[in-house]
Amino acid sequence: MNTLTLIKQNYRFILLLLLIVGGFLRFYNLDWGSPFYFHPDERNIASSVSQMFFPGNLHPHFFAYGSFSLYLFYFTGLLLNLFSVCKNTFFDCSVPFEQAILISRFYAAFFSTLLIPLLYLLGKELKNREVGVLAAFLTTLSVGFIQFSHFGTVETLLAFFSTVLFYCCLRYYKTKKTFFLILSGLTLGVLCSIKISSTILVITIPLTIFSLSFKAISITHIRAVFLHLLSSITKTFFTFFFAAIVFILTNPYVFLDFNGFRDSMRYESGVVLGTIPVFYTGEFYGTTPVIYPLFHSFPFLLNPLLFSLFIPSFFLFLYLTYKKKHFIYQLLICFFLLIFLSQSVVFAKWTRYLLPTLPFIYLLLSVVFFEVCHRLKEKRLYLYYLLYLSSFLFAVSYVITAFVQEDTRTAAASWARKNVDHDPEILSEMYDMGIVPFNDTFHNIQLFNFYDLDSSSPDFTPQTLRNRLEKSAYIILPSQRVKKVRLLNEKQFPKGHAFYKDLVTGNTGFIKMYQTPCDIWCTITYLGDPIFRYEETVSVFDRPVVSIYKKI
Repeated sequence: MNTLTLIKQNYRFILLLLLIVGGFLRFYNLDWGSPFYFHPDERNIASSVSQMFFPGNLHPHFFAYGSFSLYLFYFTGLLLNLFSVCKNTFFDCSVPFEQAILISRFYAAFFSTLLIPLLYLLGKELKNREVGVLAAFLTTLSVGFIQFSHFGTVETLLAFFSTVLFYCCLRYYKTKKTFFLILSGLTLGVLCSIKISSTILVITIPLTIFSLSFKAISITHIRAVFLHLLSSITKTFFTFFFAAIVFILTNPYVFLDFNGFRDSMRYESGVVLGTIPVFYTGEFYGTTPVIYPLFHSFPFLLNPLLFSLFIPSFFLFLYLTYKKKHFIYQLLICFFLLIFLSQSVVFAKWTRYLLPTLPFIYLLLSVVFFEVCHRLKEKRLYLYYLLYLSSFLFAVSYVITAFVQEDTRTAAASWARKNVDHDPEILSEMYDMGIVPFNDTFHNIQLFNFYDLDSSSPDFTPQTLRNRLEKSAYIILPSQRVKKVRLLNEKQFPKGHAFYKDLVTGNTGFIKMYQTPCDIWCTITYLGDPIFRYEETVSVFDRPVVSIYKKI
């Protein structure tokens, strides 16, 4: 009995096994980074949640994300604290900062795990159970989903509900049941309530409704065309009505504090589009839309082998769609392109923006892989084994690198306690939580704003930096973030480039005495280069490279 026969006969057991493995990989070491909690985005979310109390103050004071997830985290904490912190009452009870982070991470891992059976169902709807099992397997061992399951942010929620919306549209197209139309409206409302940029998916619902209508009528009957169009328009508005209700109920302060919402959206859109320069978007100067995220984020999120298969598979899938005229294939491509293109043509092309595309990539790959392997007969088993083993290797390598091994910042601080003098002045970078583990031991750490070295600020010039270097015996770089951007962008940051180039080559009078080591698991995860290989946020939050320099 071969592997494919086993899959066909034991798909329930295989799906259960994938759920167990996927759940373990996602929930393992969910409190990583404690008590420091280095990730800035989840700290912002937790800060918003921890300042709420019911019923007196439910204003999030934070509009970068929608309020749905913030209220979900807050009321979950409220229920958990009902018989302890809250003393049997909801009133005037808050959720502590650390608890808010852990709750947000729990939901990230929870919704990421739910994607496994959901991708199985969708694969079965698109083709058959074998495609469903393969899609579930790729989701289980997805490096991207495993990583973001450990971040208390909203990306896995967006990925889950985007996939649910696709499922609802697909089921409505197949069954014509109003239930799935209502559910798609509710899901769209949740998506927009999690992040306003999800409104890009609003086009998928009328696309499904009108495609179904045009399929059912003949253009020779004008009256039938008119009635079907009227029915389609009514159904579209009916669906949007449910979406609007969900959005209004879960985001009341968008309307109660519209000025605050408007100002926040102007700022956030300015950062994303590059019209408002901020210190944490410097890596995107000179990057090419679409190409940069394609080659600097997807190889990590998918794993390098899957990424190399994805590009030819995408064009093959387009061919299959054209040849077979399957609307559900067209809808799958539409979901992927809407999310991918809307996030990859902007200035700030962060990896997290691409996470919601992964379910559609895994479905696409599974369909193409089945179509190709179905024609290879006995040889297809070897391709399956290659896919399984490579996915397992990269998933395990990443988990060991990021969450089994000691956090790189605490490891560097432990090394420094034994090898760095405690009294002399230490110079470090601003805006990086990675320096916090050093503070308990070293009480003479001075922060310099290297981000503004190329600005017109009189406080941060090459001369003021030289003055600080003369007084400092050590330099600690808590991550590769500033160094990488300055070394790669000499034209944009000439002064910063000059300093970090001199630091690396030893021309500043400092020599490197420590850098986060990269073992075999790290080498596999980052293809031998944890600093320059991928977009910086791939590793800067969970596994940054810490460097320590000593004055000669």
